[in-house]
Order: sequence, then C-alpha cells, then structure tokens
Amino acid sequence: MPANRAVVAALAALGLALTATACDDAQGSTTAAASGPGSPSPTERVASMTGMRLLDKGREAFGRASSVRMTGFVVDEDSGRRTNVQLAADRKGQCAAKVDAEGKGEFEFVRTEGTLLYRPSAALLSALRGTEAAERYRDRWFRIPPTSEYASMADLCDLAGLPAFGDPNSSWSALAGEPGTVGGRASMGVQLNSTEEGAFTAHLAAEGAMVPLRMEDGWSESVGKTMTFDFTDYDVPVVLPALPAGSVVDGDLPAKAAA
Repeated sequence: MPANRAVVAALAALGLALTATACDDAQGSTTAAASGPGSPSPTERVASMTGMRLLDKGREAFGRASSVRMTGFVVDEDSGRRTNVQLAADRKGQCAAKVDAEGKGEFEFVRTEGTLLYRPSAALLSALRGTEAAERYRDRWFRIPPTSEYASMADLCDLAGLPAFGDPNSSWSALAGEPGTVGGRASMGVQLNSTEEGAFTAHLAAEGAMVPLRMEDGWSESVGKTMTFDFTDYDVPVVLPALPAGSVVDGDLPAKAAA
C-alpha cells in the first residue's frame, strides 16, 4: 500500500499518485482532564501516551488485523483532480478496489492468487481506445502483467506498505495529538513524519485495539486537504467480484492506448 505518499501507491493507470510518523517526544503527549477519583477511562489512559507509544500501539494492532477496508480520496497537487478510492485487502494478498478519477472515469481492479485484473468503465475505455473498443470489451477484465505501467496499482493491496503502521521497521517520528471522534468511535490523534514520505495525521481507536481509524495528509490547517482515508471493517473477509467465464482478457489494452 505507495515513493508515493499515503495509504497507498501510484495509480499509474491514470497517471495519478496516491499519497498515502516522529521525534521521541517524552513530553509531547496531551493529557485528558481528570473526571474525578478512581481509575482513569481507556480514553484517558490513551491520551497520556507519548507519540512514539501511540505509534507502537497502532503498529501492533494493525499488524494483527487480517483485513481492512479503506475508503477515501486523494487530490493531485498539480491538477487539483480528486480521485476517490474504495479498497478492501487482506494479508493473503486478496484485494478488491473501485477508483473514480475526477474527469477521467471509473475503474476497478482485483488481485487474487497473485494475478492483477483491471476493468475500466465503458466511458474510460472509450476515452482510451474509442467507442468500438469500449463496446467490444465492455465488462471485460484485463490481466495486467508485472511489466505493465498499471502494475503499481497492486501496491495499494499490500497492507505492509501502509505508511508508518504497515512496516514496523520503518523510521518515523511521532508526536501525540488530540482526542476526538472518528465514525462514532473515540480516537486519539498522532502527528507522523518521515523524510521520505512527509507529514501525516493519524487517528487511532482510543478504546479496544488501537487500530488506525483515519489518516490525513499534513498537520494542523493542512489536514484533509489533499488526502484522507478511513479504515473500517477490520478482520472482515474480502469479497471479490464474480469473474464469469470468458470475462478475462489477456493483454494490456488500456495501457497501450494510454502510452
């Protein structure tokens, strides 16, 4: 999941990039106000953690997850074009995604048993190869070879590639942020940074397993302007679309057209 920043990797198919975390802050955490005598709540305990402790807990929780769904968007910094992404992936390499690139069209891709398949919408295929090709290959899936310019789409399917949380050995700095709520769940923010990938704000679940609930590009006033991804459906099996007999085409047709 892609050096492209964020949850993510390059969407080479359309020439867009998905951007998808900290000095050791011994005093960088935000402490929640005490509500009274007795044991602190789980949220209060999380709010007392340093940034590096939050990052470590997030890595541990994400590393135990068998699958996850990611839903969000990326805005290309040069063109301003927004790309919406829905993706579900698991540790076995199974993956199913839908991508809507503003002004370009929609497409889907799946990865199963090491094979990457790509299905452009009729509108996108028509733009790439004309109406005749769009009609001939309507609802067909193209098998993408490893040498294709499309092949990097598969990077989004690798959970180990998730910035900061996917790779436990990567070097990031982390500074504790603020408590909040994401999707109705109590959360704790952590500001992440690396020389290669840049700055991100992550929101971790403040109760239960401290999995990432959201990642946004940048800090403070820049948060959410160019990239936001929500993480849901942890440990829910990935459902791949049906591939009827004869629906898979050998050949990198759309990529050749784009070239």
